[in-house]
Amino acid sequence: MIEDYIPKGYKNRVSRETLETLTRQSDRKNREDIKQALLFRGVLIVNIDNGYFIPDGSTGDKLKAEAYLRREKTRTSSNAAVCKAIEKCLKPPKTDDLTKNQLSLFDMVVSAGEKLESDIAAGRLKDAEER
Repeated sequence: MIEDYIPKGYKNRVSRETLETLTRQSDRKNREDIKQALLFRGVLIVNIDNGYFIPDGSTGDKLKAEAYLRREKTRTSSNAAVCKAIEKCLKPPKTDDLTKNQLSLFDMVVSAGEKLESDIAAGRLKDAEER
């Protein structure tokens, strides 16, 4: 398992290149294994400051893990905005006078969902699991 190759503690973090050498896997495969470790085994592997580590429970490691979480939330929000722009480019433009300035129900629901995700990522709203 990937967590067998990741040291505990920020001061012992390993680089992507070192992890590739240790695991004899591609960086892409290692990143997928790290994701699987988190989602299916509950093992948090933090990727920050050009290295991977498992938090050791210290205050410093907790702060690094929180910074990692903030970065990932920002990335998720940014990706949602990019996806919305791509979807907009793929939709044919509205041409008739009656509908060209109106939102469809789909557009309205998607927009509301993206706003909610953005508010959660920015810390303006608490995630439902935190309430």
